[in-house]
Amino acid sequence: MKNRIIAVMGLALLGGYAGLAAAQPATAARPSRPDLPTLQREIGLSDEQAAQMRRLRSEERKQAIRRRADLAIARMELEEALDAPSVDEKLVGTRVRAVSDLQAAEVRARADRRLAMRKMLTPEQQAKLKQLMRERGAAHGAGWRGGRSRRPARGAMPEGAGGPPGDPGEDRAEPGR
Repeated sequence: MKNRIIAVMGLALLGGYAGLAAAQPATAARPSRPDLPTLQREIGLSDEQAAQMRRLRSEERKQAIRRRADLAIARMELEEALDAPSVDEKLVGTRVRAVSDLQAAEVRARADRRLAMRKMLTPEQQAKLKQLMRERGAAHGAGWRGGRSRRPARGAMPEGAGGPPGDPGEDRAEPGR
């Protein structure tokens, strides 16, 4: 009797997940970030500004890859500390601080990137860029953020239902969620 109840509850839960997954749009059109030639034309970037922006984007992409890798490793280490047979609370605290420091570094990098862009652009170009982003945001929904989508937290959908294996979005969810 007990096993039947557990089996029925499990099937109901799976059915709920399947219904939730079916209710989600199969593929949402993801807006693309304006490419450099488009920006150069739309907001009037000079050749020097375009070269500066190209260097800034290239360096930022490299740093972002490093940050994501470091954060993924820190999260793995935190999970290992939490899953150890005997939990060392001091070690867990250290690992939590490492994860939060790396997350804070991402926020700082985003702010630094925006500051660098502001220094690079004239006030008129900044206004044109804001308008362009507003227009693109309205065309692609209020949640547009430079072409990045937000995935549900880990555990919100069954394994494999949120995207292809190895999807870089996986490392954005917090451990244990």
